[in-house]
Amino acid sequence: MAKIINGVLGAFSGVVGPVVGAVVRGVATIRSKPKKSTKPAKESQIQQRTKFGLATKFIKTLKRVVDVGFQSYNKTMSPSNAAVQDVLINAIVGLAPNYKIDFPNVTLSKGSLYDSYTLKVMPPLPDLELLFTWNPAELPAEEALLYATDRISFVLYDEVTHRFIALLGAVARSVGTYQMSIPFSFEGAKLHTWAFFVSADGKAVSNSQYLGLVTPTM
Repeated sequence: MAKIINGVLGAFSGVVGPVVGAVVRGVATIRSKPKKSTKPAKESQIQQRTKFGLATKFIKTLKRVVDVGFQSYNKTMSPSNAAVQDVLINAIVGLAPNYKIDFPNVTLSKGSLYDSYTLKVMPPLPDLELLFTWNPAELPAEEALLYATDRISFVLYDEVTHRFIALLGAVARSVGTYQMSIPFSFEGAKLHTWAFFVSADGKAVSNSQYLGLVTPTM
């Protein structure tokens, strides 16, 4: 059943006879209803579906992160779709059927804000604490005040359990350090770690930076 949006003269969403209507990022679209193929899938098609499934499962887990990180990267597709496409192009490795995600090449945000060449995560502290540091003075002097209110976000992902920790807008760029408390349930887990900056109004982001693997302990 299709839904009519904005009255009988508006766009519709769903299936009507042989066509499918949808509204994607505010743009009404209409296309033919796809027909089921009776031909067996080629090996290349099976491989591509396997890669797509792997990328989609990962990004779906991190949807609320990429909704921020890819919010304005590609105006023709949703943030999640843009993020999946990026993983498919840059971060799927291995030979069929043993594909895997190359996490250092995963990007969780893309944008024009300054990132940080001094940003790093220190070796885990006791009591499940992590310390992130960066140098606010690394920005050009004329830009320092303009970007001082940007806020940094952190993402930690356990590829074994597919759980993640996301702390969006944790602290201002000007602070230069952040100590994060990790939940007890993540003790001993190997966590892939990323960080990126978001403008104070939430409308602009930096490219995400992969900071490596960490294993919080008590």
